[in-house]
Amino acid sequence: MPVEWNESLAIGVGVVDRQHRELFARAAEFEAALERSDALAIASTFDFLRSYAVIHFAEEERLMREAAFPGFEEHLAQHRDFTTRLDALVREHREKGPGAFLGLRARNWIVVWLLDHIGVVDQDVGRHLRAHVAARGATGPRP
Repeated sequence: MPVEWNESLAIGVGVVDRQHRELFARAAEFEAALERSDALAIASTFDFLRSYAVIHFAEEERLMREAAFPGFEEHLAQHRDFTTRLDALVREHREKGPGAFLGLRARNWIVVWLLDHIGVVDQDVGRHLRAHVAARGATGPRP
């Protein structure tokens, strides 16, 4: 079953939700590339995920810092763990190619991480950011 975005994953912060949708779209492309054993498409998706994760995590972390999110350090640790694990998968793919075991491991990890992180962990961030904006009123910048 392919990984798909649905509105229950939205955290209610426009820029973050748009980035999450893009991550899910790319995860679906990744799954298709794995099914085809398309080494070039897999490598390209790995590269995209790595660069996009840096951009996305930086934006999310900026918003959390600005809103004094109480779970910032734990959340940051999850972002670092994702990046470390993704880098390990990229290295393995470069060294060994698109094997079935690597593909299955990568797909399962990415899907589980996206669903758990966005569907659970980021929901707390969204609630905090929305409350922060509401507390400041309509005069301040919106996340």
